[in-house]
Amino acid sequence: MKAVKARSTAIALAGILALSACSGTTSAETAAVVDGRVITEQEVREATSQINRAFNPQQPLTAAQTLTLLIRAPYINEAAAAAGRAQSESAARAALKDFPETPADSTVEILQAEASLQQVDDAGRQELTKKFAEIDMKINPRYGRFDPQQASLVATSPNWLVPAAPAASAPAQPAQ
Repeated sequence: MKAVKARSTAIALAGILALSACSGTTSAETAAVVDGRVITEQEVREATSQINRAFNPQQPLTAAQTLTLLIRAPYINEAAAAAGRAQSESAARAALKDFPETPADSTVEILQAEASLQQVDDAGRQELTKKFAEIDMKINPRYGRFDPQQASLVATSPNWLVPAAPAASAPAQPAQ
């Protein structure tokens, strides 16, 4: 009896582990899966926080903007490298030399890509737009969808949200 119970437990545990491995791309901790590359919520939070603290921008970077930058970064770095104009990782890290903590890889990748993008000419930018249209992406719905023409995430309205009908105006009261 104990052997049957132990075997049943082992089979159930194996099934749970197998299913949890398959669900990695739909986890609540997954911000996006881009051409098989998983971008986690932790990476988004970390990069957003570090960039905002390091550069104190007038308009703080949002999580959606950070995710956009993380989606685009490898393709920008690749295009700049192909043109011989890529920003080095060490130069990106140097931009954070006064930052009190070790920057996350996602933060460095964003800084490297944004500096490299400044070196990409119009033809290269057009190629990037084409590339963005071809990328296989699964975006966590909380961020919206990726618009390749804008090369950014755009907000979407979930299909379960129905716009409210305008309120009927009350009939006018006759003047007395």
